[in-house]
Amino acid sequence: MLLIPHGASATIMQYLEIEDLARLSSDVFEGTVVGAETRWNAQRDQIYTIVRIRVNETFKGGSKPSEIVTVTQAGGERDGIRMDYSGRPEFSAGERVVLFTNRGKNNDYIVTGLKQGKLRVEGLEVKRDFSGVTLVARNGTSGNFRTIQMKSSSLPMDELRTRLSRTR
Repeated sequence: MLLIPHGASATIMQYLEIEDLARLSSDVFEGTVVGAETRWNAQRDQIYTIVRIRVNETFKGGSKPSEIVTVTQAGGERDGIRMDYSGRPEFSAGERVVLFTNRGKNNDYIVTGLKQGKLRVEGLEVKRDFSGVTLVARNGTSGNFRTIQMKSSSLPMDELRTRLSRTR
């Protein structure tokens, strides 16, 4: 994945298809956000957001339905101080999400591909939000990158299941 800071308000990253996200992730699951909290690290120089998610369906990995898992990510607001970056996925209590993740050091989960690895479930569809990021893709055989103009996309949940079942 290509991550390049771009000015003060944008992140440039290589666009990842659903199959790419699945291959790069150890765990993929659908769940409901139970809650979130922010914490300082031990040195009090970094803020982390800890998100608790109740797993509803597992597509890849070892999480089990009804299990509550923890997703940890850098950034958030604590004690009136906000540490943030473009492309950080944000979570709301009660929100249904599909997450592409990898295991962290403390048996927690880290979202793969920043906000590309979080899909919001709305009814029978999943939606991808690319706001705040600039996406690029390889341009054929030249190896150069070209910018992709995309703010969001959606697909039926059944299509997501099919694509994930073909990619392990």
